[in-house]
Amino acid sequence: MENQNKGLDKNQIIGFVLIAAIMGVFGWWQSINAPDEPIVPVVEESQESVSESELVVQEKLAIDSTADENSNGFLSEEFIVENNDLKLTFSTKGARMVSAQVKDYQTYDSLPLYLVNENQTMDLILPGAESLNQKEFVIDSRTSSGVVLSDGATKVRITLPENGFDFSWVVSGRAAASGKPELFWERTAKRTEKGISNERIYSTYSYKVSEDGDIENMSGRGGDDSEALGAVDWLAQKQHFFSFIAHPEAGFSEVQAATVNGGDEDESIVKKFSSTATLNATVDGSYTLPFTFYIGPNHYQTLKDYDQGYEKVINFGWGIFGWIGRGVVVPIFNWLEGYGLGYGLIILIMVLIIKGAMSPLTFASYRSMAKMRVLKPQLDEMNKKFGEKDAVAKQQAQMALYKEAGVNPLGGCIPVIVQMPILIAMFRFFPASIELRGESFLWATDLSTYDALISWDQHIPLISTFYGNHISIFTLLMTASTILYTRMNQQMTAGTGSSEQMKQMQIIMYVMPLMFMFVLNSYPAGLTYYYFLSNIVTFSMQWGIRKSVNDEAILAKIEAKKAQPKSEKKKSKFQARLEEMQRQQNLNRSQRRK
Repeated sequence: MENQNKGLDKNQIIGFVLIAAIMGVFGWWQSINAPDEPIVPVVEESQESVSESELVVQEKLAIDSTADENSNGFLSEEFIVENNDLKLTFSTKGARMVSAQVKDYQTYDSLPLYLVNENQTMDLILPGAESLNQKEFVIDSRTSSGVVLSDGATKVRITLPENGFDFSWVVSGRAAASGKPELFWERTAKRTEKGISNERIYSTYSYKVSEDGDIENMSGRGGDDSEALGAVDWLAQKQHFFSFIAHPEAGFSEVQAATVNGGDEDESIVKKFSSTATLNATVDGSYTLPFTFYIGPNHYQTLKDYDQGYEKVINFGWGIFGWIGRGVVVPIFNWLEGYGLGYGLIILIMVLIIKGAMSPLTFASYRSMAKMRVLKPQLDEMNKKFGEKDAVAKQQAQMALYKEAGVNPLGGCIPVIVQMPILIAMFRFFPASIELRGESFLWATDLSTYDALISWDQHIPLISTFYGNHISIFTLLMTASTILYTRMNQQMTAGTGSSEQMKQMQIIMYVMPLMFMFVLNSYPAGLTYYYFLSNIVTFSMQWGIRKSVNDEAILAKIEAKKAQPKSEKKKSKFQARLEEMQRQQNLNRSQRRK
């Protein structure tokens, strides 16, 4: 601008004079109202400057310090202890944790992720009813790895490693009486994920049973619960993707824990945790009580590296389902992840690996269904001949036909039975995988939650209650592919029952995918994307097998086998079992007639 003022105008000069006058009056007012004895600051040891990668320990005055000022003139302070993964804020009033931020993670709405933020009470009750939260500490010393607090009789040492989500919390001193200390722990878990209903379902207490070392979860599945847990080594307040674990060195001899679910009126609250845990240690006079705390992600390998069983807070299911999840799915997923591939591609490759491993069973299943298909005309003749009146004779004739043709009528069910544990393991794996959190693929912005390409705010009766206020496209694709796969299977499978039975079965087979569409609409997009790909790959494999299998050639082989002398025919184990069952039925029938 040509007329820009290069100096100070009159208004600016007057403003600076007024500011100087106000500051002078304010300084004079402070000097006449200052206390008689100045507050003596804590003498600190000189510290060398540290690099950014080293642990940083800072101290700051509480924003509202007057709230904790008592008649003795005690003024609480807040100080920060942080490393590369955690940022913890404590108060000198009771060595209380004020906040805990998990770095490098955000909430679903892109805010800093705090597991503790003025929403927790943790108090160590010592014998003689001494409460740690009532003690008034000062900072006794500090180093590049932690802080020591002291009130003259009790000390609290807080130590963090340079990296990691765990920290050491050691309380020492002299107890006023003999007994076992208690840890009272209460926390309101705040929402961190997009799907609040699923976050509530997966949030619960997990704990390691001292007697057998098993990792258990409190029941309730997202609802209210209260249980006496007995003796445990450690106790975890687990949310969907993050956990806060308390692990005293001596363990807990007894724990009473409770959870209260958040209500629909406030979707910012996931669950309220509360517990009273008695330490498995008796103090008498001088004592030292070491604790280790973990505040961080439910990442399988990260938790497993602590070698305390923490990784089992990630619930992959019981029995064979959990074994497949931890022993098969997780290693394959981690192996593919190591190549730096996108998660959409990783899920596709996992489908191809699992389907490839199952392909021999899939081919055998199709051949079995093809044999049943070419035998269908003969089975239809038997149905007409015997009808429903002579079911026993019809069954005997069918078994004889299967025996002559060398057909196992249950052969098509074997792959389904074998794949069922894998399907259930995947059902547990994807909702528990923090690796998918925040990862996008195609239209899904976060594979760890539902892909709401279409959503609405209005509550629609029944639809909003049972389906939700969004439409998951991957769930629709999964449903459509399942119906297509069902139709193809029905075309390939011969009906051996009555026409009425077949109609009922067909209705059920088509209704099931529609039911799952309602159930899985709010489940992770990674899961429904996996099921969709699994259907497409299975459909493609069966289409290719069908094109390569000749029904006339199969029928010719069956007729040739039927023409063989009985002495040359080998009985399969299944046929032997059928004959034994038939023999036992005939024997029972004869005995009833007598």
